[in-house]
Amino acid sequence: MIRYMIKNNFKIMFRNPVNILLYVLCPILVSSILISAFSSLLESYEAPADFSVGYSVEEGSRYAAVAEALSQAGKGSGVTFVLYESGEPEQLVKEYSLGGFVKFTEEGYTIYESKDTSVEGAKLEYMISAVFNSSISGDVTDIRIPTETPEVAPSVNSTDYYGLIELVYFAWCPIICAAGLFSQEKKNRLLERYRVSNLSSLKIYLGRVIPVISVVSVGIGFASLFSALIFGVHWGNIAASALLLLLSVIAATTLEMMIYEISQSMIATIIISFAAVWIMGYIGGSFETYMFSAFSDSFKNATPMYHVNRALVELSGAGHSDHTIIAVYYLAAITIVTSLISVLVGTIRRKDRA
Repeated sequence: MIRYMIKNNFKIMFRNPVNILLYVLCPILVSSILISAFSSLLESYEAPADFSVGYSVEEGSRYAAVAEALSQAGKGSGVTFVLYESGEPEQLVKEYSLGGFVKFTEEGYTIYESKDTSVEGAKLEYMISAVFNSSISGDVTDIRIPTETPEVAPSVNSTDYYGLIELVYFAWCPIICAAGLFSQEKKNRLLERYRVSNLSSLKIYLGRVIPVISVVSVGIGFASLFSALIFGVHWGNIAASALLLLLSVIAATTLEMMIYEISQSMIATIIISFAAVWIMGYIGGSFETYMFSAFSDSFKNATPMYHVNRALVELSGAGHSDHTIIAVYYLAAITIVTSLISVLVGTIRRKDRA
């Protein structure tokens, strides 16, 4: 009997292929918009190349020796110091595309930085400080800009980020595909027919959940394939990423099935489901990247979508993520708890109508 129920539910869902098609097209469409809109937000940082800095020395300035020392120190750090005997510093920086300008006077010195080269300005300030601390006593040939290569999270561009994140967001909206099934159940009183049969509440629940999970998973699978082919999204660890998406679909389906089982209202289910998914997505990085999110870690850690999003992004960039196991536990807990509640509510409602 449960096989007949599953088969019948598949037929009902495929009678409305538009919902299934939307489930494939919507993630691609939304991803393309966000990838284009935020392409500059996640651009990888590139260290500035060698650049030139202008300087001038007032006649009689006691800092003339410092100016000469700066010129020597710059040779080993990719900075060329050019002497300008006339002209306004701001105009010279703009006209010759200088990384900065240093004006030495009798009282001290003034640094003029380009508005477009803050990194170069910081490098210039460091060099002047280093020269002042060492050049007056003599040798400046060993002055270098210190560099480190710390271990950081792998960089990710907007294509990889939103190409993955939006799949998770739509994986949490299975109600799109399940709406047709639920409406037909009410219209044709299918649940009443199942309940008068020998099917238990668990079998009735599985007969409804399995088709929805299957159809949504196939839709997300096609969307994932197209995102890789069209946008060139990098998946990193494909097996772990696919598992996270599948578990997300399962958890979202059981959650929304629980809401529907309790409310017995399609409208209420849609409103509550989309409100919950939007809030979780907003906090978890579906729109504003979780890297730049202003939400505290306690807020983000409370949403399963954050752990899935972060795990997928880190799997894409590094091939591994500490958030993968957290996401799996979180999704499994949601699936188990919501399934138990749905079956329990179905059993209680069945007894009340007996």
